[in-house]
Amino acid sequence: MKPLCGILRKPSTAITRRPPGREDRGRGGFLNHAIKRILAACVFLFLSGLTCGAQDLPNSNDPAGMKRYEGSELIGYRAPKFDEYVLPLGPPTSVSPPVYEKSKPVDGQIGYYTYLAPAGRSPAELFRNYKQEFQRLGIEVQYEKAAGQHGWFGPGFDKIADETDIAQILAYDEDDERLLVGKSRDAKPSYYVVFVTAYKDGIIPERLQGRIAKGQALAQLVVVTADVMEKKMAFVNAADMKQAIHDSGKVAVYGLYFETDKDTVKAESQPALAEIAKLLNSDPALRLHVVGHTDNQGKPDYNLDLSRRRAASVVAELTAKYGVPATRLDAFGCGLYAPVASNGAEEGRAMNRRVELVQW
Repeated sequence: MKPLCGILRKPSTAITRRPPGREDRGRGGFLNHAIKRILAACVFLFLSGLTCGAQDLPNSNDPAGMKRYEGSELIGYRAPKFDEYVLPLGPPTSVSPPVYEKSKPVDGQIGYYTYLAPAGRSPAELFRNYKQEFQRLGIEVQYEKAAGQHGWFGPGFDKIADETDIAQILAYDEDDERLLVGKSRDAKPSYYVVFVTAYKDGIIPERLQGRIAKGQALAQLVVVTADVMEKKMAFVNAADMKQAIHDSGKVAVYGLYFETDKDTVKAESQPALAEIAKLLNSDPALRLHVVGHTDNQGKPDYNLDLSRRRAASVVAELTAKYGVPATRLDAFGCGLYAPVASNGAEEGRAMNRRVELVQW
């Protein structure tokens, strides 16, 4: 819910009186003058209303059900999409990638929200209000880091900063940063990470130049909700792969999973890898290009490189664990450049995140 706009008042000015003219004499003149003043006030309030909230990023929204701190601007945003995230439940031991003394990997529909608080508001006040919001929503606190306690979390948000174009505004105020991690009480819980800091140093993106001052409070939210997509892509076995390659020269495989923002193949990918190996063993002459694909979320160059690395990891798994000769496989990445569905909705983006096997 976005805050209501306050009514702005014009500064008072001295009024120069003049002798009343003919138009001011009589009841009709006074009524016309009053109507003009009312209309002018309505126009002013309308224009003021258009200004309020105009600094939010276009097409951005607050997390469902969670209020923002009044007067804050939403300056960084990624719409929820199916993804993975590591919840910090203890101080960081590494920042690239972020590793914590205690953590919990989760997945689901994950959105990023970066707020710039009004000038003059302190991180302490901003953090207190988010704690009250946790209480209002019945969110159970899983971990809290107060200002001055051990741990420097700011640099751990670099991936989010890159993806939402907020540069280094979160990274450098180690002494004044605060962190709150919570979980809803639902059967399929949602998770909330609230990181509060103040701008101290570092690069400010060009689009935010002049809007962020030193000492100005910021809040970075990560919200993970239960995956409503569920399982929409059927598991493809070796026989189905063979038929698809016979018909169209390629097959999309949706049963290959990777660690968040990495090219590490997850253990639950083994059934799909076993079926690919079975396909190759059934036809010794078959050779395959393993091609990685992503959706359009994030920077194109980054997604292109990630898709290439993930395809190479699939090839490495097939050769190392399943004995497939390396001469029968190669890896390639297309990133976001060959979608099979619209990226305008999560269902389409899910179809675009895939690995394809293409016949040589």
